[in-house]
Amino acid sequence: MPRLNEQLRAAALQLRSPAILAYGITGFVAVASFLSTLMLARLSGAAVIGHYALAMSTAHLLASFSVLGLDRIIVREVAGDLRVGQDANARRIIRQLARAVAIVSAVVALAYLAVLFLTPLNSRINGDKLAMGIAAASILVWPMQRLSRSALRAMGFQLKGQMLEAFPTIFFVGAVGVAVLLQTSLSAPIAVGIMVVGQLLAGLIAWALVRPIVQAWPRTDVPMDPLLLRAGLPMMSNLFLQIFSDWIILAAVSADASAAEAGAFRVAIQIVTIILTLISTTELYVAARLAGDFRAGRPDLAWKRHRRASILMAAVAVPLVAIMILVPEQLLGIAFGPEFVIAAPALAIMAGGQLVVALRGPIGAMLSMSGNEPAQLKLTLAGFALLLVLAYVLIPMYGLTGAALAQVGPILLRSVGGYVMAKRLIPNRPQPVAEALPERVDPAD
Repeated sequence: MPRLNEQLRAAALQLRSPAILAYGITGFVAVASFLSTLMLARLSGAAVIGHYALAMSTAHLLASFSVLGLDRIIVREVAGDLRVGQDANARRIIRQLARAVAIVSAVVALAYLAVLFLTPLNSRINGDKLAMGIAAASILVWPMQRLSRSALRAMGFQLKGQMLEAFPTIFFVGAVGVAVLLQTSLSAPIAVGIMVVGQLLAGLIAWALVRPIVQAWPRTDVPMDPLLLRAGLPMMSNLFLQIFSDWIILAAVSADASAAEAGAFRVAIQIVTIILTLISTTELYVAARLAGDFRAGRPDLAWKRHRRASILMAAVAVPLVAIMILVPEQLLGIAFGPEFVIAAPALAIMAGGQLVVALRGPIGAMLSMSGNEPAQLKLTLAGFALLLVLAYVLIPMYGLTGAALAQVGPILLRSVGGYVMAKRLIPNRPQPVAEALPERVDPAD
């Protein structure tokens, strides 16, 4: 009990830090995202939401591949370099990784368009072809936007990164709100286009903030280790497989059910994403500081951050999960309409899965920032294999409920397995630093 009280007091101290503002921004975005889905559902119906969701989830899947995991590498390397005073190395890393991501994004976008228009894939998943085509622009924009936000976070500007991450959602809800006022229905292609424009503007603003800071740092003639580009591949694979898992579920539902049922399931996912967004805010907020702790040889400090973050994540998630589990029919029926109630059991199941994610804390950041992403990838691969089995068995038998169960299974495996893995791989004691470099003081500590 004394130890729990001590942890609660430590977590309460976070209310005095910028972290509380980050949660405020995320909470506002979660509400805005919910409202945009609500308005689009009332304005255009479940079928439009289904097509929009499939197009954007496909783009998100391929964009997560295009970023090559280098967004996490930027956080880990740049935050670590700045912590020990190596500004020139940080500059070199940002510039070269940005160039690599831009090239890969262009190649992936062109390959996606070729597959979309030259193969029967789109007809098999019942997608809106125009919406799917417009989503290719997101493959170009989103990776660079994500990289720029990660650079800001690595520099210590977590709140700016958080606000720019929120920008596309705010832009989208504003556009949908205008459509509601004008009583104009939005098609799936128009909805996709609005989101892509928001992503583009956010990326331009982020790079406008990053560029002058990087230019002020000294140059270095020391070439970057080519293995650094490969270091992001396990992280990319982790993210890609997790997003691919969600895409498979949505594509399977779209192929086996009506567009309206797919739209109802998408709404359930959107509601659950409110919890996931709040949880990921904590993980993103502490990632740069965890990288600094590990670079300074202080994994014990990283574990202390993990404990504080876990308490905050649970405190935020529990009330929301309770609502989604206890009254899912009322939440969907009253807010969105009778045609969405069919997804109520799925909503309750997926909300329960996110509660487990909250309770395990920011384990993903602990593993990736400590350089243990290959071990994390093995766990993700096991979760992906489990998803394929569950989706194949459960979706034909139980429909949307089966899809929710198939999604939650790998989440439970990754959450429990990730925590056990982190406890085994990351010591809870100070470690010797490879090079004796001056350590900068973290003003947030």
